[in-house]
Amino acid sequence: MPKKDKVLVGLITSAHGIRGMVKVYPYTDSPDRFNTIQRVYIEGDNELRAVESASVQKNMALVKIQGVDTRNAAEGILKKKLFIPFDDRKPLGKDQFFIDDLIGLTVSTPSGDVIGELTDVMTQHGNDILVIDTEKGEVLIPFVKAFVRSVDTGGIVVEPIEGMLS
Repeated sequence: MPKKDKVLVGLITSAHGIRGMVKVYPYTDSPDRFNTIQRVYIEGDNELRAVESASVQKNMALVKIQGVDTRNAAEGILKKKLFIPFDDRKPLGKDQFFIDDLIGLTVSTPSGDVIGELTDVMTQHGNDILVIDTEKGEVLIPFVKAFVRSVDTGGIVVEPIEGMLS
């Protein structure tokens, strides 16, 4: 797998004010992480830009990005994803994972039966939820120890309960 150069950290949802600030939905378990991000890439733009200021309000990040100086400029980047350089990722603790590292992994049962491929991790719930693309369609499994037995670069092993995969 080639080394990634960028890591997804959020989605720009709206303009805030008249000086180019944007609201960002954080793709991180801690929105306060935006207080320490110093530089970002805007989706579709390979220019690394400084973060001039950031704060968190109601689980949303308010971010001022270099070169985005008016409300019109902010509105021009709505629905764009924000990335940080790969080397700026924060160190992870035990049993923590970067969502980008999990996407594309094969999900199987302890007996080795392949369930499908992980396509997303939904984070806006009490527990994260694995979104798995299967032959029968999309399956959702809570990302909790009761169902997820192991996670590593080789894949994800889950122990589904009856009816979970249908």
